Amino acid sequence: MDVKLISVLISGSVALFIAVLNHFIITPYKERKNRKREQLKHLYAPLYGIINVRVKLVIEMSMRAKKLMLGNVDNKEYQSGVFMEKFIIEKSGYCSDELLEAWIEYSSQFGEFKKETTERLVVAVVKEYNQLKKDLNLPYNKEELKTGIPESIKQYREILIKHS
Repeated sequence: MDVKLISVLISGSVALFIAVLNHFIITPYKERKNRKREQLKHLYAPLYGIINVRVKLVIEMSMRAKKLMLGNVDNKEYQSGVFMEKFIIEKSGYCSDELLEAWIEYSSQFGEFKKETTERLVVAVVKEYNQLKKDLNLPYNKEELKTGIPESIKQYREILIKHS
């Protein structure tokens, strides 16, 4: 075979290999990473903050009732349940199926909120927030990832562990 023909075949093969590698491996990897960054930035980080604020508002009541609750302050919009619900609706495209299901169950309750539905919502947000941070090689809280209970109320986590 001619050296020029071999060079063309090798160059073409390398170019084809790089194109396939880029199309099927590198680009999807980058897109997944970007999606996770967007989820963290637009939904999970702000929602994690909202959940922590609302939990801390009623931490003493939660401890006495041995029931995770989310507080509500009407004169501070970001501390209200309505704000959180609107926020989740507006950012629902970033939600995992688990978070969406937990939110639907939580927001469709009447009267007093059930312990299980509130816990399911909080755990989904906290775990997914920490999982995204872990996936993006950012500092995350291993205990929160494991339990789904915010570090800010680790006393409640201890109550849960005792009753599990």
